[in-house]
Amino acid sequence: MRRRNSYSYKGSYGKGYRRSSYRGYGSYGGYGRNNHSSLKIIIIILICLLLAGGGVFAAAYFGLFGDSFRIGKEPEKSVLTSKSESSAQVSKAQNSEKKKEKEPVGKWIENVYLYGTNAFEPFNEYQNASKEYAKTINSVRKELDSSINIYTILAPSHSLTGLPDKYRSQIGSDEKKSIENIYAAIDKKIRCINVCDTLQKHSGEYTYFRTDTNWTALGAYYAYEQFCKSAKTDCIDLKKLESGKIDGFKGSLFAATVTDEKPDGNDVLAQNPDSVIYYKTNGYCRLLENGESEDREVTMIAEFASGSNAYSAFIWGNNPYMKIETDIETDRKLCIIKDSFGCAFAPFTATAFKEVFIVDPAYYEGNVLDYIKENNYTDVLFLNSSSSANTLERVNELKTIL
Repeated sequence: MRRRNSYSYKGSYGKGYRRSSYRGYGSYGGYGRNNHSSLKIIIIILICLLLAGGGVFAAAYFGLFGDSFRIGKEPEKSVLTSKSESSAQVSKAQNSEKKKEKEPVGKWIENVYLYGTNAFEPFNEYQNASKEYAKTINSVRKELDSSINIYTILAPSHSLTGLPDKYRSQIGSDEKKSIENIYAAIDKKIRCINVCDTLQKHSGEYTYFRTDTNWTALGAYYAYEQFCKSAKTDCIDLKKLESGKIDGFKGSLFAATVTDEKPDGNDVLAQNPDSVIYYKTNGYCRLLENGESEDREVTMIAEFASGSNAYSAFIWGNNPYMKIETDIETDRKLCIIKDSFGCAFAPFTATAFKEVFIVDPAYYEGNVLDYIKENNYTDVLFLNSSSSANTLERVNELKTIL
């Protein structure tokens, strides 16, 4: 429909505008073609006024409702929608401003990097160490029988999963790239399990401690899920396990803020301690503790652990070894060669393997490869943090037990 027709120029007002209608007025007082010109002038003036009024009406109508009328929408609805959209935009802008105001600012506090209520350990790449780490893992593949499965997990730091990019890039190296480079240098016959994407996906959950460098049992479990897929073994449902909790844990990052000037440590971290949540699995455990010459029977979880030592609830912390025997109906036996990240991880493996031997290179004094061969282990897992793989001292400790 054209705009002209939509306003009925040929409708109710149209008859007065057609030339034939001028003659009709002749019946009222004889104002035909031969009457006085003054009457004609009056009629013309009236017609002009009517036309001008119609034009003003049309301009006002189109100016107010415009396109919404032409596309067949109700003008009132279009106006309301426009107002609603405008209000929504204003609200969105206000929320964006509020979000900016609430966003934490990363900064160095004492000896740690603080973002919100979380302390972070910066990651620093050291290629001399990381290359040596890859060579060391590769040497194990050559030493052990090809029937033995070998895996490696490099646990990322909390900085990778908990810090925004703009802060992470300012305080350390590209951790994800470093892990990828190490994996690229490892023998293809060794199964490299990259858990970075998995942990970043769950970054909003309690996967790392606020006051310590380690991951929580939940973070370890997400890594364990990936391990089970690679090892082709069933993964226990976390909901089926009995859990416990130790409150008031303030870990190594909090301890790093304790100085002579601030003997009570950083106020933010002190007011936001962690909780160590653990999950119980079954197994007969023997532990060789630091400074002892013989192992002894213990529970898998040291539930009495507390305070700054609460993380040692997991397999009693870092010791030369813990051996777990289970009643799982399988012939598979797993050896874990680990740093502290392996402590929270190890209990889950007791649900899938007949025997688990957990070794810490910093304290173990034997040759673990000989132990693996003599006791017919089927699987070996190297589980260390990416920081350990980039620390020459840690790599050298690993070499001493192989």
